[in-house]
Amino acid sequence: IGGKVVIPVGLIPFTLQTAVCFLTGMVLGCKRALMAQGLYLFMGLLGIPVFAAGGGPGYLLQPSFGYLPGMLLAAGLIGYLSDQADPKRVALSRWIAVTCNLAGLLVIYLCGVSYLYLLRNILTEQSISLLRAFQIGMLPYLVTDIIYAVVVALSAPYLRRITRPYLLPAKEQASAQQTPES
Repeated sequence: IGGKVVIPVGLIPFTLQTAVCFLTGMVLGCKRALMAQGLYLFMGLLGIPVFAAGGGPGYLLQPSFGYLPGMLLAAGLIGYLSDQADPKRVALSRWIAVTCNLAGLLVIYLCGVSYLYLLRNILTEQSISLLRAFQIGMLPYLVTDIIYAVVVALSAPYLRRITRPYLLPAKEQASAQQTPES
């Protein structure tokens, strides 16, 4: 759904995919976030029109494609960092959540802008500078993505707590539910 909420602007449209990536990492944790984002990427490349501009193997030639594997990696990183900071899923600080999301955003931009630069300079032979790639692929989206990072960070601690019974490993659930005998 996040890929289908699209505001077409320039080469790379505004979508909710970044917010969904942040939420996936925060709520699902590293392994499940990687699986969810990997499945999304696989479905899109298979031809199911889940990406902002459709799907299929031809999507590899879209200027925005590099952000998608970046979101896969970012969701895993966000999940890993948030699980390290709050392994029992009960007390994730909102500041830590924002920091995790911003680290993920850095990964998304690193992959997306690099791919845009390489695609334009190597495959399409339309030479652009790295600075221009940042101007096209990062600057217009930076404020919106930071807002997404903060909004998700504000809701993530609550969502982690309510999903705890479903996402905490079984052995950790059992030890957390045991009460010491008096």
